[in-house]
Amino acid sequence: MFPFFVVVHILVCVALVFVVLLQSGRGGGLAGVFGGGAAQTLFGGRGAATFLSKATAWLAIAFMIMSILLAVLSSRRGGHAEGLLQQRARARAAQTQLPPSSTQLDPRAVLDSIGLQPATGTGTAPADSAARGN
Repeated sequence: MFPFFVVVHILVCVALVFVVLLQSGRGGGLAGVFGGGAAQTLFGGRGAATFLSKATAWLAIAFMIMSILLAVLSSRRGGHAEGLLQQRARARAAQTQLPPSSTQLDPRAVLDSIGLQPATGTGTAPADSAARGN
């Protein structure tokens, strides 16, 4: 039932946009693109404005009613609906956590394994000696 109302809501939205764009405003609207005065010929001089304004009002009412209906149905539907972020967060929380490492990292062993020698010196960083003016 819910997908049916969603489809109807989308159709109402598209129709509302189309009817609003067909109305001729100060700039002529989209009605001028479809043959100039085709809307006036079809509905008469004031008939097009009256029909389009009534259609806009009815479609706006249908849009509001459908929006409220979908909000109520979605709140009652399925109890706790989760978004994608909540599902992924729940999956991550359910994953087993690795225990912390029990070995200590020895920087000298790492440097030796990649073929580098640890730096020897006075223990001051180059930035420290540059800041002192040495």
